[in-house]
Amino acid sequence: MTEADPFARPGTTPTPRRRRPAFAGPRDEVDVPPLGHIAPDLDPPWSKEDTDTPDRTASYQHPEGHRVGLRVQSRGLAIQTWITAGPDLPPIPDGTDIERAEAQAANDARLQPGRTWHTVLATRTSKALAADLGVLVCERLLPALTNKPRGIPAPAPPARIGQPDTAPQKEGTQK
Repeated sequence: MTEADPFARPGTTPTPRRRRPAFAGPRDEVDVPPLGHIAPDLDPPWSKEDTDTPDRTASYQHPEGHRVGLRVQSRGLAIQTWITAGPDLPPIPDGTDIERAEAQAANDARLQPGRTWHTVLATRTSKALAADLGVLVCERLLPALTNKPRGIPAPAPPARIGQPDTAPQKEGTQK
């Protein structure tokens, strides 16, 4: 027997639950192994922190205050990754004007304190999830601390969009 809804008005029927349309098909879902098993091991001084949900999240901390986080998104279709810069920039050294300008340019090029850079790994298209996640963290996230990303470059357009096909046509029979 079902219990009565305490918020329903007396004498009314409950609202029926909405069903997914038949054409929507089954929901996509990917079975991702526990993140604790596929999360990369970062070289010292990075240290892995314990999390409340080690199967769904992982986080790392650097002594300078930088943080890296990984989280499996709902239904396992993606793993969100991010890096947050620590609170301090390297100091500008005393020296010549050129040395100070180079140090200032290096500070300007890096991810600024407290700022975050995100990337996502699509689990459905990954053949080697642990290796792809390691490459993403080591080659995309960690370099963002010293060289601030300007965005993801768009893929090159296919050749000859909107132009007539100029490839020579063979005469003869077609198969």
